Amino acid sequence: MVNRNALALAVFVVGLATAAAAAPCKTYTGTFTAVAPADCESPVRICTHGTLVGGFPSTYDFVADTLVPTGIPEEFTYTGHSLITTGKGTLTGSDSGHLTMRPDGTATFVTTVKLVGGTGKYEDVSGQFVAPGVLDLATGGTVGSYTAQICKDEADEADGQEDQ
Repeated sequence: MVNRNALALAVFVVGLATAAAAAPCKTYTGTFTAVAPADCESPVRICTHGTLVGGFPSTYDFVADTLVPTGIPEEFTYTGHSLITTGKGTLTGSDSGHLTMRPDGTATFVTTVKLVGGTGKYEDVSGQFVAPGVLDLATGGTVGSYTAQICKDEADEADGQEDQ
């Protein structure tokens, strides 16, 4: 069986190489935690509100739009959307991932957030976040890590602004 984390990392590396050819890119790593928000507009009832720490400190909100069984017991794919907020703008993401339910009431997952828009400093960026983690099915809390590649035109890089 293919190790899903290794596969996600390989997809991320290929994505990084493609993004690097298009524009100057920066790589960020760190960890995240999240909780289930009081209100969740997800049709599959999966939402998180969290904090990224480390290389790209920010907050984020994720809403799952779909949750589809893969045909393997306890395994699902999902899609959704994210908003990552920093002091210098926001990043909008289109999410996809894989979730595996475990007998202990948790689920492991790997999410890929493709950057599709932004505001402020991030208006014209591209790139992605890859985030493996664990979801507590009883509380809705998550913990994990992330690696991000954020690319922007050289003209935008010269704007004199610091990251985030």
